[in-house]
Amino acid sequence: MLSRFASLPLLLGSALALTAGAQTKPPARSVVDAGFPLASPSAPQLLFISNRSGTDQLYTMSADGSGVRQLTRSAVDVGGAQWLPGGKSILYTTTQDDQTSVYELWPDSARTRLVRTFPGRSPQYSPARDYVLYSVGPWTSSHLVRSDPRGLDPRQMTDNASSVWLGVWSPDGRQIAYTVSSKSGMSVWVMNFDGSRPHQVTHLTPQQGAAQMPAWSPDGQQLAFQANATTPRKKATLWIVDLRTSAAREVLPHDNGFLDETPTWFSDGKRLAFQSNRSGSTEVWAVDTDNSDLQQLTGRR
Repeated sequence: MLSRFASLPLLLGSALALTAGAQTKPPARSVVDAGFPLASPSAPQLLFISNRSGTDQLYTMSADGSGVRQLTRSAVDVGGAQWLPGGKSILYTTTQDDQTSVYELWPDSARTRLVRTFPGRSPQYSPARDYVLYSVGPWTSSHLVRSDPRGLDPRQMTDNASSVWLGVWSPDGRQIAYTVSSKSGMSVWVMNFDGSRPHQVTHLTPQQGAAQMPAWSPDGQQLAFQANATTPRKKATLWIVDLRTSAAREVLPHDNGFLDETPTWFSDGKRLAFQSNRSGSTEVWAVDTDNSDLQQLTGRR
């Protein structure tokens, strides 16, 4: 299952606040024409978030950027989203006062139903829908909680020694990747689904940037992530770490003051979609993992 969309303090230089309502709110968002892409697990199709209408809403398009269609017209901002296995339906969220409601939407019919409301932010269902993972606490000291699909039997999965955000399930549901912010900086960690064996998987230097926003490859062997640099301040690059060897490599390396962020894998495992402001506004782009065939998918003139 592919899942993501979130807003975190110090996370994205250009990203919109998709899960507002925390006790300590993240910075104000900028206008994002198209961002936070999320590739379907079964078809050449992408979800993305845009506030082009004045509020954050969910859109879909083909993998080449054609056929853009608005999916939600919620009275409040739409936050997180995830494809369910098979790609037939989508879960999306709205958050108010640290209570997050999850809705299921069928794009072909536009039918929508309320699934459940959780006492936290960014709920993510496991691939088998037997667990839900969500964030609890202020942005500066949040932790991950896992419950059953009804929100019962909640269990704290990470300690309070550092801030932890946005747990993402592996394709087989056996592992969880997440972002940790501590005194030593930001990094991506992985733990087993039951909270055992938490370990750091990214080891970038401060010059390379703060690692965050992990995204699982379809085979579960790699994680794509973004690294936001402090010099220059408004620079972010994409990276891939091989979980078998711990080797990390940069995708589209650059020294320019623009942001390549929020990667997502296409189902073939050979291509990434991401948001970038390299054309002047935040749009969705795509590139092969070998750095070839870079394309702007939205906002093309």
